[in-house]
Amino acid sequence: MEVKVLIIEDEWEIIESVSLAFQFYWPEAQVIYAQRGARGIELAQSESPDVVILDLGLPDISGYEVLKQIRLFSSAPIIILTVRSQEEDVVAALEGEANDYVVKPFRQKELLARVRAHVSSWMTNELKYTFRNAP
Repeated sequence: MEVKVLIIEDEWEIIESVSLAFQFYWPEAQVIYAQRGARGIELAQSESPDVVILDLGLPDISGYEVLKQIRLFSSAPIIILTVRSQEEDVVAALEGEANDYVVKPFRQKELLARVRAHVSSWMTNELKYTFRNAP
């Protein structure tokens, strides 16, 4: 399945790790990235990714604000990937309409399995919506 993935993460090592996981286990995926939240929002709007992997600790704006801004124009799955493991962080992200929450350090195959499940479900729902609203 072809998929466009947007990674919004300030740490290059994480971007590289996630990108390599996609390259190895899901080679047909196209990975784009931003190291700042504002640029991530711009890319989410201009590139229309099928999934966003979002860090909460960004250097310019809060990951929660990035989540909120992307939700204004996109229903694509957003998976939080962060070091924050406190219950209030998880709850705030999920209440902010994140689809999933993964704590660093993470397992690459598990992250990709979560991405695949959310993207598959989202694409199925988008397809149903398109058929229901077709003229």
